[in-house]
Amino acid sequence: MVWSACLVLTLICATNALLTFPGPFLAAELLVSLVLITWLMWGPRAGAVLVPVIGALLAAGWSIEGRLVPGLVQNDLLMRGTVCELPRTAAGVHRFVFEHDREQSTPGLPRRVYISWYRARVFPQAGERWQLKVRLKRPRGLSNPGAFDFERWAHIRGIGATGYVRNSPLNYRIAAHGSECRLAGLRQRIAGRIDDALNGRPGAHYLKALSVGARESLTQPDWALLRRTGTVHLMAISGLHIGLVAGLMFLLGRYLGRLLLWCGIELAPLIVGRWFGLTGALVYAALAGFSVPTLRALVMVGTVTVLTVLRRSIPAWQILATAMFVVLCVEPTAPLSAGFWLSFYAVGLLMLGAIGLAQASLSVPSLRMRVTRLAGQLVKAQVLLTIGLAPLSILFFAQVSLIAPIANLVVVPVFAALIVPLTLIGTGGLLISDAVGRFFLVPAAWTMERVLEFLQWLDRLPFTTWVPPPIAPAGIAMIVAVTLVAIWPRPLPGRGLVLTLLFALLGGASLSSGSPGLRIVVMDTGQGLAVLIQTRTHALVYDTGPAFRSSDAGRTVVLPVLRYFGIRQLDALVISHGDADHVGGAKSVLERFPEAELISAERFGLDFRRYRPCIAGTQWRWDGVLFRVLHPGDPGAVDWSENDGSCVLLIQTAHAAVLLPGDIERRAEAHLTRNARIPAIDLVIAPHHGSQSSSTPAFVAATRPRYIVFSVGYRNRWGFPDAQIVQRWRQAGACPMTTADNGALVFEINRAGWMTLQRRQRIDGRSFWTESADGLRPTCRLL
Repeated sequence: MVWSACLVLTLICATNALLTFPGPFLAAELLVSLVLITWLMWGPRAGAVLVPVIGALLAAGWSIEGRLVPGLVQNDLLMRGTVCELPRTAAGVHRFVFEHDREQSTPGLPRRVYISWYRARVFPQAGERWQLKVRLKRPRGLSNPGAFDFERWAHIRGIGATGYVRNSPLNYRIAAHGSECRLAGLRQRIAGRIDDALNGRPGAHYLKALSVGARESLTQPDWALLRRTGTVHLMAISGLHIGLVAGLMFLLGRYLGRLLLWCGIELAPLIVGRWFGLTGALVYAALAGFSVPTLRALVMVGTVTVLTVLRRSIPAWQILATAMFVVLCVEPTAPLSAGFWLSFYAVGLLMLGAIGLAQASLSVPSLRMRVTRLAGQLVKAQVLLTIGLAPLSILFFAQVSLIAPIANLVVVPVFAALIVPLTLIGTGGLLISDAVGRFFLVPAAWTMERVLEFLQWLDRLPFTTWVPPPIAPAGIAMIVAVTLVAIWPRPLPGRGLVLTLLFALLGGASLSSGSPGLRIVVMDTGQGLAVLIQTRTHALVYDTGPAFRSSDAGRTVVLPVLRYFGIRQLDALVISHGDADHVGGAKSVLERFPEAELISAERFGLDFRRYRPCIAGTQWRWDGVLFRVLHPGDPGAVDWSENDGSCVLLIQTAHAAVLLPGDIERRAEAHLTRNARIPAIDLVIAPHHGSQSSSTPAFVAATRPRYIVFSVGYRNRWGFPDAQIVQRWRQAGACPMTTADNGALVFEINRAGWMTLQRRQRIDGRSFWTESADGLRPTCRLL
């Protein structure tokens, strides 16, 4: 089973990697026939191996075919359906997954859609049936290296469209409890009763996550704290939580079995206890929404229960492999999520470490010795998990928590002994009365709050996290192999040499074979602008994109891109002007890089330590690259409008030049063409996103770039870039591109000084779930 599960996982990962574009998929009948033929020719095991692989192929095909048809995009639609997941409310926006009724026969309408309701007076709750007037589009997010992939998230969740509720009297609740998604409604009601019982205590959000998997109330700072302290796994209901429930129910069932024996009913107490344990694990997993870690733990508990009832024994590795096989059959998209890899890999590491512990440990009658032995095992387990999970932490989170062993040594026992049992007993007590539930939930919340204070204290210590240099996937694979050798049970000669190799890998691995002389990354921020300029040893960000309702592009786009390209120190942040789509993310960037120098015409109320006004003539040189401000002039000399007062930055090497003009319009463009010495330009970021108020014929003729990039949002309401402006640049010999259609654009000027277009993120980094570019595609070839 171990080799079969590994083979299935490999085939599914290869399938996801090879399906790089949405296209025709094989029919389900043909794929099922392939399984049957394999079963007959090579036996049942070979056929069984293909079952989850075929499931992955079908899931990919159904995901693409089940998306909203283009004819319904941006049309008003009337939908009836059920809220099937716990909604999320942030910054006045209510977001939820809506499944329309099966009898609704609108052709091309997906089964599951992700709805946003702005300024809603009544918030729909999970399990309720509603009629809504909505406007939908196909799932599409921003496309940047190292940033969140919304389209991948939508594929994993089976979401075929996104949209928002239109203000209309046709929006109303049909029923409080629908026939669909009853489990989600039950989870919503339990979460509400926990809120009522705790009356706004800070620990209430965490207890809801532990009891019914309601993690929607946890904010981004909450997750950031858990991630930095290495305790985020405690909020994902998995083996620890399922094991505790199964153990408590096992004890309850065993005592019930003894009572039945005393009453004359012949049932083995151990058998009753084991089935009680499995039932408790099943109910808890259902309340948690059957997430991947929960499903893995449930399958393992079920396998152990059945084998012990049948009085059979198989190795622990076989049980883990069985759990993986079942998870891949039920959720073929599971390998696309980080939780799948972290969950199974962590359990495998513990099993690997337990081999050495089992050989070294002997049962001792002394309670003191048992406590000492248990404490030693906990310490060894934390060290083992810290070392073993470091490569995956680098891969998925681009950082490693250095305080995770200390945090987990204190927090995990508290969770296991107090918080989780009290939370579950209190949640069950709510079924009896609010007073009974509150009796257990209040101490659990108080303990959770003390744990949070301890984590916040740890987080204030220096060197809490380590951000390694960018490491290629091949380097991650080598580090995984080295860490496995390092934690392998004795005897294993050469362990010290392996650790030396590990430090060499972490210190020397990088994203690419060599740093370019200059890298320009035009990020995809939607309707906004953010550009990274990176020399060999310095980095500058020009504008930071827009602010959103509950976040901003600085946090969600700029910082992930900087991490992806290995930037640990930002030297300067240039803000062209005060429009929200340019300065919206500046606060988040300066919070992360407080030592960065702010260069702008105004201070914009930002918190910074170093400031330099943006005045024409200012210049500096980094690694042989010249940075020169062309506009505006001395403050007060000319009364510029906000757009025309944009900070215009020219970047030059020996053979190439890049121009960043912000949102300047006709007046400022005329001033530049008359007074500034504009050299031959290779790359221009289109002024004011390609509006008709900019890109005058004189300015286009003066720059005549090889590439012109329009940083615009997909189907933005202003219609940017204007078709006449695009044609004007094209007639001047420029290659026009938009971030909406191509995602982030990466240009590099190599050591010889020549500019090359290295990557179009949406096109070159696409997978089968990626929405295609349907607008302005580059007609120039990648050099």
